[in-house]
Amino acid sequence: AKIKAFRATSRGVRDTTFFLFRLAKIYA
Repeated sequence: AKIKAFRATSRGVRDTTFFLFRLAKIYA
């Protein structure tokens, strides 16, 4: 369960980072 939660969290962080990266590119 711990690994599953960690994996979900890492995926969420990656999605957030990718979203912010796209947002920065759009506003750049």
